[in-house]
Amino acid sequence: MLILGLDQSITRTGWALYRFPGDERHMTCGSFSCSDEADADAKCERFAREIKALIGPKEGRPDFVCWERAKRQISAYPKKPSADLLGLGGNDVWTVNADQLLLPEIQGIVRAATVFYRVPHESVSPATWRAAIYGKGGGKLSRIDAKARAKEYCRTLGIKFTGDDQAEAACIARWAATCSLHFRQLLARAAA
Repeated sequence: MLILGLDQSITRTGWALYRFPGDERHMTCGSFSCSDEADADAKCERFAREIKALIGPKEGRPDFVCWERAKRQISAYPKKPSADLLGLGGNDVWTVNADQLLLPEIQGIVRAATVFYRVPHESVSPATWRAAIYGKGGGKLSRIDAKARAKEYCRTLGIKFTGDDQAEAACIARWAATCSLHFRQLLARAAA
């Protein structure tokens, strides 16, 4: 069974193809970026084309796709003080990361592609897969520590990657192979 693991983002999406059962060292990892597109619509359209290239072709189509679930809430951050042009008191202005607003939309693109191409799939929260792969406390790591742990995990298993996005995608693929109930059911049906 060929598993596609995705650590999706507009900035840089990591992907990993894992033939299970099989040696993790033979995982193929890659990534793509949509950040050079002009606006949000163009970024999402580019993302859709990249996902179609990974999931769409009949030859080499994954048997299972697993991706990191986007948060349901959007975080706001205090904006850096600037000139108080509107009389709002420069320090009271909050903003969101615009790319973060696109995460639910690109997650929908992945889900739609798996449904359209009839590929079994699952999304998993970062805390869930990290706790299962890294062990106790792994689900509570900071973003920076979690990415460092993903790279360490991949080095230990001999998985070739470049960048933390690919390392996290490989970890998500490993989680799918070893922990996903949906994937286990798929394996059982295939064996029957």
